[in-house]
Amino acid sequence: MEATELSRLAAVPLFAGLDPERLHHLLDRSPPRVVPAGTVLAVRGEPAGHLLVLEAGALTAVHETADGRRLRLGEFTGPCAVDKSAVLDGGRHTATWLAATTVHCRMLPAPELLRLVDDVPAVRRHVLAHLARELRHRQRDLVRTAFADAPTRVASWLVTAAAQTGRRVPLPGAQQGLAETLGLTRVSVNRALRTLADADLIRVEPGAVTVLAPEILARRAAGAD
Repeated sequence: MEATELSRLAAVPLFAGLDPERLHHLLDRSPPRVVPAGTVLAVRGEPAGHLLVLEAGALTAVHETADGRRLRLGEFTGPCAVDKSAVLDGGRHTATWLAATTVHCRMLPAPELLRLVDDVPAVRRHVLAHLARELRHRQRDLVRTAFADAPTRVASWLVTAAAQTGRRVPLPGAQQGLAETLGLTRVSVNRALRTLADADLIRVEPGAVTVLAPEILARRAAGAD
């Protein structure tokens, strides 16, 4: 059992370069948890005293407003470690983290991550690269939110998702979930999907979209007609 736990933890990219001694130490400091879908694992705004390490399963990060509106900040599949920036700056969780499936996870005390960043160059490089990617993504999303119309924003999301899943792209929580992801209404997302489908760029299916013309869709995502 311990060998299995060791291999699961080593599969998390943040910990991939660690020697067995360090991995054993992290196992001792973060007992395993198995939680069902729908479980809230961390709440936006609460102190981030632990790093959420996802060994298997999927998480959804959401931001919910006082008036009940929801923005999906991302879908994350294990193995991975999430909300590292909240732990690194000693602040609060940047999102509410929900189990989208049955989840195998660990809660690693924040000082353990900070110690790894100080002591292990590979971990430090991984964290810096992660933060740089996050900055690029946030800048890109800000520009698209400010200037792009709904079909362009949907096209951009589909191009990015298709690079990971292939031409058939599952929608996060169907069209309502995609609307929450992009900060749009469900009606706007539905109209945008119809616009792209009418142009023969995609085919809309229950809970998914198939990309029919990836090169043209990428140009549409870049704002070209």
